[in-house]
Amino acid sequence: MGKKVIILSIIIAAFSAFLGERVLNLRKKLLATRELGQNHLPNCKHIKGLEHGSEDITILPGGLAFISTGLQYPGMPSVTDSPGKIYILDMEEERMKPVELRMGRGFELESFNPHGISVYTDDGGVMYLFVVNHPQHQSQVEIFRFLEEENSLVYLKTIKHELLLSVNDVVAVGVESFYATNDGYFSNGILKMLGMFLSLPWCTVVYYSPDEVKVVADGFYMANGINVSPDKRHVYVADIVDGKVHVMERQESNDLTPVKSVDVGTLPDNIEVDPQTGDLWVGCHPNGWKIFFSTPEDPPGSEVIRIENILSDQPSVQQVYMDDGSVLIGSSVAAPYGEKLLIGSVYHRALYCDLKLKSGLIYKTTLNPRTNGETSTNMGRLIVLSTVVLAFAVFVGRRFYALHHMALASRELTRNHLPKCQLLEGIEFGAEDITILRDGLAILSTGLKYPGLPSYSDDPGKIYTLDVLDPDLRLVPLHIEGDFDQTSFNPHGISVFTDENDGSIYLFVVNHPHHTSQVEIFQLLEEENSIVHLKTIKHDLLHNVNDIVAVGVDSFYATNDAYSSHDGVKALLTIFGLHWCDVVYYSPTEVKLVAEGFHSANGINISPDHRYLYVSDILDHDIDVLEIQKKDLLVPIKSIDVGSLCDNIEVDPDTGDLWLGCHPNGAKFAFSNPEDPPGSEVIRIQNIHSDHPVVSQVYADDGRVIIGSSVAARYGGKLLIGTVYQRALWCNL
Repeated sequence: MGKKVIILSIIIAAFSAFLGERVLNLRKKLLATRELGQNHLPNCKHIKGLEHGSEDITILPGGLAFISTGLQYPGMPSVTDSPGKIYILDMEEERMKPVELRMGRGFELESFNPHGISVYTDDGGVMYLFVVNHPQHQSQVEIFRFLEEENSLVYLKTIKHELLLSVNDVVAVGVESFYATNDGYFSNGILKMLGMFLSLPWCTVVYYSPDEVKVVADGFYMANGINVSPDKRHVYVADIVDGKVHVMERQESNDLTPVKSVDVGTLPDNIEVDPQTGDLWVGCHPNGWKIFFSTPEDPPGSEVIRIENILSDQPSVQQVYMDDGSVLIGSSVAAPYGEKLLIGSVYHRALYCDLKLKSGLIYKTTLNPRTNGETSTNMGRLIVLSTVVLAFAVFVGRRFYALHHMALASRELTRNHLPKCQLLEGIEFGAEDITILRDGLAILSTGLKYPGLPSYSDDPGKIYTLDVLDPDLRLVPLHIEGDFDQTSFNPHGISVFTDENDGSIYLFVVNHPHHTSQVEIFQLLEEENSIVHLKTIKHDLLHNVNDIVAVGVDSFYATNDAYSSHDGVKALLTIFGLHWCDVVYYSPTEVKLVAEGFHSANGINISPDHRYLYVSDILDHDIDVLEIQKKDLLVPIKSIDVGSLCDNIEVDPDTGDLWLGCHPNGAKFAFSNPEDPPGSEVIRIQNIHSDHPVVSQVYADDGRVIIGSSVAARYGGKLLIGTVYQRALWCNL
């Protein structure tokens, strides 16, 4: 034990050092210690009507500016729940009044979440607006035709592709072709932040046309703004985390060849290119730490830089504007037009400034070099940060100790076999849940694909029946009838309800198509070996359903085994030991959370007299007993420690005994190794409502016979044992 503690302590110390180094590296890249000052332009005014950001702006040669507003970006403040909008602003008018563009039919306005934009004008003068859009935080590019006289956009098409996974900005190079930046290797916001934290240079630039889609540049830490030179020969890409603007040469194949990178001393966002001079105007974040960890008391500032002669041997980088957040928060773009400058922000206001002083000189200041020196004040911050990192490391260490205990990771697997066991022929890809009717008809769900666990088949899941009174034990696949998508069928927990009025049998199945959660209700036609799909139940409260017990023709109780539907967040909540899982009651007239406080609510079933519910909290090793006082009112009675990680619950209709399929070592189950497979265990609880319930092990295996038992269903002197993803076993009791 002492040796294990020493090894674990070394691992925690190494992890703490790594974590501290990554935090310091991230702070260095984000210029976290940079003090914000003011370097204002003359006659700056906020533009009325642009209150919810102006993340990207582009100005046509005639002075017409396009502005995208209302971006809701993960990790950033959002000041409105309304859909995003596109505005135009005529720079030649004195009033400077933005006009919202109407959007025609065929486009879903309710989920419009615009990010980067670009305009392409064809040889006939027709203008096309390209907009990066994030509906439901996805990534796609919308193409519109602009009708200037009508102040409207005509929706043409939506571009989606697996390479366009986390699009930030776009530059159009044809009527329906463009270059786009991916600001993350992952589309998920948390994983994207993790990639930035680990400094993974995995971001890309993608070229899209109807004929081909390909990655044309990679190796960016966080590719952000993108634009093209006036002669279309070079593409400019802002790597916001690396503090550089990359110059890429376009090839005839539309591939990009790196030419140089220019360190700009700040965090560059969107890039606008002066069509006359070729100068780059960049909206920047002078202190990236503040933009990602924003507080009203210490807001992120704004900065605009100009890069002259970027293709020369000595490009000039100058600071044109800077603010400490008192005027403008989070500048993201700067677009010049003549002697005027428009400055947009991610989620704040927009600014309109003069570029020339009364003397007629261009207003500019040489940009201070990017520095990372620490003052004595910053040393104090580092000490505080180091203390926080150490405390976090201690917390992580304690949580991993707790997780080790929770998973029974030290438990040795043994054998306690039943006589005359045989594997069922035809079950190769799991039998995650099983229930047996009184007449001996067993119903089995197979083919579950569960995140984080092995899956040995790409085929859809199936439902089988098995007559346990048949000496040949023949499995019969049930034919599914009705309007039901069988191609994405991914069955999990099941339950059966028999209508006492007419004897009709209804099968309830937890289904995870595309890793979502819903409940399917079928009617069983036993003589025809088929089930007829009746309805699909979806609800916000049924977000991570694991198991179900039917209590009516279309009513049931269901367990949620996690608080979040995202796999990464699920894992974090497990590590942190948060008891946020729950039980939900569903009927056509009400849907209600009726029990909570579970670590990971798994199997659920009901007593023969329908007075009690039993819930398996798999990570707490408990079976919780809840009294049903009303359909929507459950009262906790007791918890029984079963000493194992128990999955589904079957209840003997005659004795009321509980039969549990369990995982004796959760660590082996979670990190499955063919050479050291997870074992199986079956537990029986007798007299559960007495003062001294009896918990006994009925079967145990070290993984050599069956792997990952999830359910045990008794019928007479026989026992049927199912697994999450492997075989099924039939034994004498």
